[in-house]
Amino acid sequence: MKRIDLSEVLKEASSTTYNNLVTRATGQAIRGHIENELADGNRDQVAVIDFGAVGCLDFSCADEIVAKLLLNHGEARYFLLLGVSPAQREAIEAVLERHHLAVAAQDRSGSMQVLGPIPEVARKAFGFLVKAGSADESEVIEHLDMNLDTARAALNELCDRHLVQFSSPRYQALTTI
Repeated sequence: MKRIDLSEVLKEASSTTYNNLVTRATGQAIRGHIENELADGNRDQVAVIDFGAVGCLDFSCADEIVAKLLLNHGEARYFLLLGVSPAQREAIEAVLERHHLAVAAQDRSGSMQVLGPIPEVARKAFGFLVKAGSADESEVIEHLDMNLDTARAALNELCDRHLVQFSSPRYQALTTI
């Protein structure tokens, strides 16, 4: 895992002591720093973006940081948001909805979820994988009482959106452990 603390990136990018991510220009600078940090890394490595020490996150920064990272790199890289507050989640969800994107996130209480629009069956499969640690297709079918086609569609959706990793025959949700 490659952990990126946004409060530290903000200090480097803007030479300020505040921990609020506001304005599109700030978001662009933060995203640039993140992209530079990830440029030499392993694409299969999960990039953990830590919001834990960040206060306010406005919609323009959420768009520049989260949505554009996913748009530019989401098909080739795994992202996990860490320490997301309810207010930050609101801004992130709004931009993900607008761009039809999804990302795995852990809130400040440690609860894992998918942010953004995905089918409910895929959301349930993600929740099961988080609890199970990892599972194969038959375990998903059994525990969620799904048929084979439904389970495959849900797992394919999660894999296509880089919300889970697949190492045959097991699927694993992105987590911080």
